[in-house]
Amino acid sequence: MSEKLWGGRFSSDITDDVLRYTETASVDSRMLEHDLWQNIAHVLMLGYAGINTESDTRALLAGLLEMEGTRADGGLKLDIRQEDVHLNTEFMLIERIGPVGGRMHTARSRNDQVQTDARMVTREWLLDASEELLLFAQDLLGCSEAERETVLPGYTHSQAAQPISAAFWKAAHAQALLRDAARLMDSWKRININPLGSCALAGTTFGLDRDYTSRLLGFDAPMANALDATSTRDWTVEVAASAASGAVNLSRMQEEIVTWSSNEYALVEVHDSFATGSSIMPQKKNPVVAELARGKSGRAVGALVQLLVMEKSVGLGYSCDLQEDKPVYWGALDTYLDTIRLCRRQNLQTTFNGTRGRELCWDNFSTATEIANILVSRFNTPFRTAHRFTGDLVNAALAAGHTLRDVAFTTAFLRDEHDIEISEADMRQICDPLNTLRSYISAGSTGPARVAEQQAQSLSDVAKRLTETRQMRSRLGEAKAESLRTARSVVSGESLTEFTMEVGV
Repeated sequence: MSEKLWGGRFSSDITDDVLRYTETASVDSRMLEHDLWQNIAHVLMLGYAGINTESDTRALLAGLLEMEGTRADGGLKLDIRQEDVHLNTEFMLIERIGPVGGRMHTARSRNDQVQTDARMVTREWLLDASEELLLFAQDLLGCSEAERETVLPGYTHSQAAQPISAAFWKAAHAQALLRDAARLMDSWKRININPLGSCALAGTTFGLDRDYTSRLLGFDAPMANALDATSTRDWTVEVAASAASGAVNLSRMQEEIVTWSSNEYALVEVHDSFATGSSIMPQKKNPVVAELARGKSGRAVGALVQLLVMEKSVGLGYSCDLQEDKPVYWGALDTYLDTIRLCRRQNLQTTFNGTRGRELCWDNFSTATEIANILVSRFNTPFRTAHRFTGDLVNAALAAGHTLRDVAFTTAFLRDEHDIEISEADMRQICDPLNTLRSYISAGSTGPARVAEQQAQSLSDVAKRLTETRQMRSRLGEAKAESLRTARSVVSGESLTEFTMEVGV
């Protein structure tokens, strides 16, 4: 006969290799705190609804509070022989208080349990990841005033384009991080709804108060349909998609760090604490955190694909296919959060070489567009004609081995070929990358004043969103505190009915 908690119908237990193949306890440890919190809320509701007696409710809560204390001290471990976190906590409770522990699982299934736990873990991860993204954006936007005039070559098609500033580059990546945080938190309203009480798929004949458990667990409301509540995994796909998009954004940022830190560019210096050397080449300094951020983005992308494939062929109603979400889902979320944190720390100690950036802009004709703009604004030349004249100039300079530094050649060419008179001193000012940077005035541009506006506006947005995120975290803390406080009051002898009426259930 099977010794499993579900084993009444079975004449023998599963074999060890089947257990190893089917268990999830090895990846469920992160849900242990939330499973205990959920158990306490469920037991309180069963007692309040009159489904369990007050004496049984006190016994169950006393055991659960003892287990929660042991967990908080690091002494509660999951056993894979009990398959998952839910059977583990139930088995531990029965061991502590005897057969009455079996009353905890009334009007509940592992199907609604796992969905509830996973949503509870995910919403805390959402708060952690969102806060880290906002702090990263805050760091980027709060760079020194001097970086608004630290010249870098901007690139399109991997070719030098126009001068930008380090602060402008940071502000651009900060905008992406802000969108990443917004995407994550937009999923909150679809995640913070309560599956508990849906049971296996059809609900139950017991008169549950799902609003009560929703409040105790910090959810906004119960899920509307029990079959949907236990079946859906679209919310994991949504979070994984946001994580994949965010990881790709970080990868793009780190790609620039890797490229620009090479000797050929020499635009960026990564701090030694975020680099390693070569086992054979003594001169090497490899930006390994940035490189791994690129590589690890694949985990988030891969998890998204695996979740979609896992879900696509599973109809409504629970199937064990769905338990394959956790290893890839948790792994992707952990890796993404680690990457945010490390890239943020790396950024704080990364320096940009504006002198080198200015040299590259000179050498790569990055200010040629400004010559065309001057022809438009000062000489009333149609832009397409000005573009042609400037292109002729660049072509001739390249053929003759000149750059825009050679203002004598530049001014002579425009005078002789196109009858345009610009003094050498004037041309030097027009083509100087720093002067060009300072001259940008359009909204959203790289001009120092415009970058300052972008920083101020976005920093205000960051502060507001950080406050909102921390308030949401505080509400979750208050919900758990209320659950534990209520449980302790019942265990100490207070009537559950009177207590719940007192707190306005």
